[in-house]
Amino acid sequence: MTKSIDEIQSFWDANPLLSGELEEPVGTERWFKSFDEIKTREVFAGDPSQWIQGIISGVRVLDIGCGPGYWNRLFGQMKVEYHGIDISPNTVKIAKKAQELFGVSGDITVGNAEKLGFPDVYFDYIVSEGVIHHTPDTQACINEIYRVLKPNGYACVGVYYRNIILRSRFLFKIVVLLMRIFHVSLKGRGRDRMHIASNADEFVRMYDGADNPIGKAYTKGELKSMFCNFSQISLSRYYFPVRAFRLQLPQRIQKFLNSVFGLMVLVKVKK
Repeated sequence: MTKSIDEIQSFWDANPLLSGELEEPVGTERWFKSFDEIKTREVFAGDPSQWIQGIISGVRVLDIGCGPGYWNRLFGQMKVEYHGIDISPNTVKIAKKAQELFGVSGDITVGNAEKLGFPDVYFDYIVSEGVIHHTPDTQACINEIYRVLKPNGYACVGVYYRNIILRSRFLFKIVVLLMRIFHVSLKGRGRDRMHIASNADEFVRMYDGADNPIGKAYTKGELKSMFCNFSQISLSRYYFPVRAFRLQLPQRIQKFLNSVFGLMVLVKVKK
């Protein structure tokens, strides 16, 4: 059954990203610092530069699904005109709290990635990390990115990758069995029960929470087709969650795991 935008909004209102996983209270300065550390160290292997390469001072940037404001804090050091949207009003409040705590500026509002409330050809750069695979019409989000992006503008979009494990029923069953035997899981939002997922699609949905309405993964071929209107496209894997194994690895090893076994794909496109 198709889930509605209202259901998605309700879930993320009640379950901000990394809630239930970090020990610090959500929205405190220590929580934001822990959030940023995990994001930088594990998701980007200590180096998010490929996501912001080419951005110069003064450009207009859109952050689709801004969450607790990670990119806002990063872009705040670059003196860009920052705009962030998120489907969750609660998350927007958390992101604005971060602006107060860390002294960064920018316009953050509640918004729907499928229907962006901005004029055509308005942004120089768009970033959307781990967002558009959580909405009913992902293609509509991509079409909106194309619409509001200026000619020769760039967008960096991260989505779940349907890797060989998710494509193979046999390998999937082996992996969830090993997860159960060795107690491999992420904390918070019921994710300790991911190993009970009956199929790969259910597993992907549960990655962000047992009650997460929507979670989708894509092959590289599917993504090339979905982003076909753009003049340039490059794909690279990233993010292998070593913290599920209770590990913290050197950057070079994390970078290797991200590139070879990453669960997500960075789609970098030029209009």
